[in-house]
Amino acid sequence: MSNINTGVEIRHALVRSFTWGQAAQAGTGDGLEITGHTLSHRIESIPDNSLGRAHSYGAGKGNTKLEGGVDSHARYSDLLPLALVAGSSPAPAASGTITYTHTITPADNIDGVMATLVEKRKSYLLEMVIKPYGFTLSGEAGRAMSLRLDTLGFDLVEDSTVNTLSTFANVTIPDTSNRVLFADSVIRINSATGPALGAGDLVYPNRIEFTYRRSVAGVYTGQYAIIRGGAVTDRIDEPVNSGSALARLKLHFPTNSDAVSLTDFKADTRKKIDITFTGRQIETGLDYRLLVELPHAELVNVAVLDSARGRIVQSAEFALHIPDTTVQGMSGVTTPWRVTGVNKKSTAYLV
Repeated sequence: MSNINTGVEIRHALVRSFTWGQAAQAGTGDGLEITGHTLSHRIESIPDNSLGRAHSYGAGKGNTKLEGGVDSHARYSDLLPLALVAGSSPAPAASGTITYTHTITPADNIDGVMATLVEKRKSYLLEMVIKPYGFTLSGEAGRAMSLRLDTLGFDLVEDSTVNTLSTFANVTIPDTSNRVLFADSVIRINSATGPALGAGDLVYPNRIEFTYRRSVAGVYTGQYAIIRGGAVTDRIDEPVNSGSALARLKLHFPTNSDAVSLTDFKADTRKKIDITFTGRQIETGLDYRLLVELPHAELVNVAVLDSARGRIVQSAEFALHIPDTTVQGMSGVTTPWRVTGVNKKSTAYLV
């Protein structure tokens, strides 16, 4: 049998870890279906650039770096990537016989919150301890919603004794269907100081992009240095806060019929927004659901200038903040955003 690896055959798993640099073993329910990634692993080369040398005599080894993004379809049941970035996702509440409601909100920091990402190939595995620090949930009309996870990593391991071909045989994917589709969405906007969102507040964009990205950094202290081939290379310590998080929502509209958004932008009219995705039925009266609540959205850019000869389009970008006061219809939301997921998972994501 050929051991040539192909993308069609590789499989992935993502599992919560608790100690930086120490992998957790993936198993039942930890399978992750991805559509691609931009992960890169490198060990810096330190050349000897002394004068009088026309060519290099060799180089030493520098620091190890692992970083990049992981892309997947957004799924109603797969909220672990969001929970890892948020840092807060308590045990779910039972909503029915087999239905549970999960709440995810951004904590002040994600110290101690990390994950192990495993990629299984035909004859070996790749294992990475990673710190997810950002996500982007995006999609457009007629497509499935995508989820991108931004990460910093510890190291890339190809000979792990924690995750092996034998242990990976236990990995299962919790839900291979029930993707979040753009067509599942309902978007509502009104003034942050106005009444609770209702049917009269519907808007109809054809593209959504919700981004949350923490500012984190790790440093090289020598604590995680390792000798490889006689050379010493260091790995970063656990990334921690290095600045304020960025939270943004971008909406693109296929048509333009008034100047309301531009007027609100110039008047600095703060908004509240919710985006509800509703999927298939789980049990009678309960469907898969993903709700994004944004209690304090500041218009920071409205693009209305368009030289098209057909329909004039419009886009709006919002900065997302902590609400100044209680927002009607969102009284329990005290963070820049809250995500509520309804699915069949009976346990917390961050366990």
